[in-house]
Amino acid sequence: MPEGSASPPTRRVVEIVSLLAASGEPISVAGIAARLGIARATATAILVELNAAGWVIRDQARGYGIAPALAGLHGTMLPNGVGEILAALAARTGSGATFSRIEPDGLTVLDVRHGVDRVVPGIPVGHRIPLQFPAGASVMPWRSASEQNTWLGTAAGADRRIAGSLLTLVRDRSVAVFRPRADDAGLVDLLADLLGAVGSELLQPHLRARALHQLAALTSRPFTRAELDSDDPLPLSYLAAPVFDAAGNAAYEIQLGPLRAATTKSERAEFISATLATASDVTAVLAAGRHNG
Repeated sequence: MPEGSASPPTRRVVEIVSLLAASGEPISVAGIAARLGIARATATAILVELNAAGWVIRDQARGYGIAPALAGLHGTMLPNGVGEILAALAARTGSGATFSRIEPDGLTVLDVRHGVDRVVPGIPVGHRIPLQFPAGASVMPWRSASEQNTWLGTAAGADRRIAGSLLTLVRDRSVAVFRPRADDAGLVDLLADLLGAVGSELLQPHLRARALHQLAALTSRPFTRAELDSDDPLPLSYLAAPVFDAAGNAAYEIQLGPLRAATTKSERAEFISATLATASDVTAVLAAGRHNG
């Protein structure tokens, strides 16, 4: 939940509606609670009210989805199949995966799937963050020059020297790969384990937000070209690959978060391959939606 929310209960309603709107299939109460990191009883109470208002509908398998009335207000939802593709990535790698829309001024999370190797209470569906370096690096090489310049201008200090080369590298490899600094790798591992062990319901919202902000700051050093090709074991935070919409614009991003203190070259290659394959599959779904529409 965003730090400083004026009404945490209202924010939970927004998160549940956003999750259901972004999903291509109904989700059970247990699934909603797990993905958003809230108590099952809380999710149930909210869904009962949303169902009574006609905003959500429950199917025979007790899964919830957006009701037609609210769907008309919401607009275009994620195409069928995107959620399954993202879930397959999480299952294949054991790591959490997200699907986000990248706009000129912000990144909005549309779907989140947790991995089995490490479950970290992270950014919820519907959460929006400013588009500042390095967020959105995977799509930026395909954006306009003005958007690139604005994005590059958000890089500060030492990051200014690497932001430009990162765009070139991402255009060449179609993937952005990030790591902690060498002396932060152990701290990242510890912080991720602590967040996963505590759980979002037991951590006060402002403390969770601070911890996640610190984790993001520790894990956002881009891989260089030499590191991508290195045979050495290296820490790996997360990867991101662009997804192109029906018009061919780099409008979305697939992000995978292994959060590993050390990975071999072959392990990194598998994470990269899985992320790129997922981005390609989702791009194909979006293109199919254009042809079928």
